[in-house]
Amino acid sequence: MTDATRIPMFRRERELEARHIDQLGHVNNLAWIRLTLELADAHASALGCGYEALRARGFVWVVRHQDLHYERSAFLGERLRETTWVSELRGARSLRHTRLRSERGELCFAANTEWAFVDVAKLRPRRVPPDILAAFDLVSLAEGEAAERA
Repeated sequence: MTDATRIPMFRRERELEARHIDQLGHVNNLAWIRLTLELADAHASALGCGYEALRARGFVWVVRHQDLHYERSAFLGERLRETTWVSELRGARSLRHTRLRSERGELCFAANTEWAFVDVAKLRPRRVPPDILAAFDLVSLAEGEAAERA
């Protein structure tokens, strides 16, 4: 891994597209989960340890547990403010938080995801290597929620 920029909290915006919308005209429940996974990889990639970089080394992150909160519907063409951060990273696991808000700041979706770091060849959890641990600056849940609302 290379020396990447420090990004404790990763933020970006996106416009909701037709592929995110279901037959009821709002974001599909599975699309919210997909957005969460894409955002996690974008954050890790910005730190030099996204899916492609880890896969080349024989590792991947897999979701072990996910706590999802659907707070407000969102619709085609609406812009979302996406924020994610990691609060725990030890052993073979991490805890990542994701908040997706409307342009007006209304919480649409929240996820707290426990990830397992896996050795692809053995299909077993593996302790996160020191260089990957060093890439992430941990932010507590309370600190992250306060910062992402600001």
